[in-house]
Amino acid sequence: MKNKKKMLTLSDYFPHGTEYFYSYPLGDTIFFYNAGDPVADELISARLLACAGEDVKVVVYSSILRHKSLDLLRKNSDIPFIPKKQIIVLPPTINERTPELKKNELITEALVKETSRRNLVMAQPILDERLVSEYQIDPKLSIWLNDKKNLDQYVDPEFLPKRYAQFRNGEDFFNSTEKLIVPCVVKISASSSGEGIRLCLNRIDMKKAKKDFKARAGTIFVEEYISYTHNIGFQCGIPFNKKKPPHIIGYNHQVTAADGEFLGGFIFKEEKNRKIEKIKKMITNEILPKIQKMGWHGVGGLDVLLTRNGKFYIIDSNFRTTGMTAYIFLIKNKLITKSMVSFTATFRGSREEFTEKVLSINQGEQKILTIVSLSKKGNEYRFNAALLFDERYEVPYLAVDLIERGIKSEVLQILRFWKY
Repeated sequence: MKNKKKMLTLSDYFPHGTEYFYSYPLGDTIFFYNAGDPVADELISARLLACAGEDVKVVVYSSILRHKSLDLLRKNSDIPFIPKKQIIVLPPTINERTPELKKNELITEALVKETSRRNLVMAQPILDERLVSEYQIDPKLSIWLNDKKNLDQYVDPEFLPKRYAQFRNGEDFFNSTEKLIVPCVVKISASSSGEGIRLCLNRIDMKKAKKDFKARAGTIFVEEYISYTHNIGFQCGIPFNKKKPPHIIGYNHQVTAADGEFLGGFIFKEEKNRKIEKIKKMITNEILPKIQKMGWHGVGGLDVLLTRNGKFYIIDSNFRTTGMTAYIFLIKNKLITKSMVSFTATFRGSREEFTEKVLSINQGEQKILTIVSLSKKGNEYRFNAALLFDERYEVPYLAVDLIERGIKSEVLQILRFWKY
């Protein structure tokens, strides 16, 4: 009997016993800004159930197990989700209705109780004295690396957009009388999923950005607007075993809203692009060794804009798992064998209707969906998934098919008119 091929998972980058919570503190602090949908946060935490491997436990919200959603997904999927013994479930008192400040406190209390000393990894650490001894990686280092204003400390300025101005907080930005160059991009230096980004193409946009960010606590900077042909998210792996070299695990072409918010990502099967290979080489040889030397390990990402003339600019750092981590691992392990685009969606209906219209296309040779996380509230199912395709021309037709099945998604609406 042949040995079963070992899959690449988070366990290749973290030590045995790691407890990973793919989540961010809610609200606005000097360290981070998260204005995300609480329901999306709950789904986000569960994505790692599809790629954690044998040595990593995953912390999730209770909604992931409510109504036996995970059991339903296991039954109707060909993805090997980790067993329940590797799942740490937060108390049901922590949910989408819990106020932000109270939620942060309840999460902190739960993590102190449910996780073990020096094993916790959190996508964006909550910097609380009660949790400091729980973290596997120095939380201040993770926070520093996730702050975009520090990119110039380990990236050659040649590969960064020009920075026009920097402000201590939103109030300083709002009160500034400095005439800033437009077009430009205004960024809260540490935020999640593009929520702290505003594209300012004119003075009206700038005025609105000042108003939007007036109450923000963290650093805000204004940088050069880059006209690009590709917006690429590179997934990087730095093993905890320092004898193993860091590397690029994979990459995706990002789907973003007009304001820069991350919506999903394309991964094209067997894509060959010499310019992208050049970027991979630079990140692997020049950036990742510096991060490894600082003492950080795990899976993270760098977002890069590639221009028509071949120049590229690193615009964001995500030294944490991302919205594309699970999909990139599934592709590496040949559990997704087609090209794909990820999205978040909802479906209203009974368990039987959801099974017939959605889960029936989530497994088998003819599947066109791969769902990585699922929850349910009332008669609404919510999920993160990948739409699978062989040829690019199929995407608009497949998107319409999913919409007609009752699936609602901002990304699917965009894909209806996608110019491939």
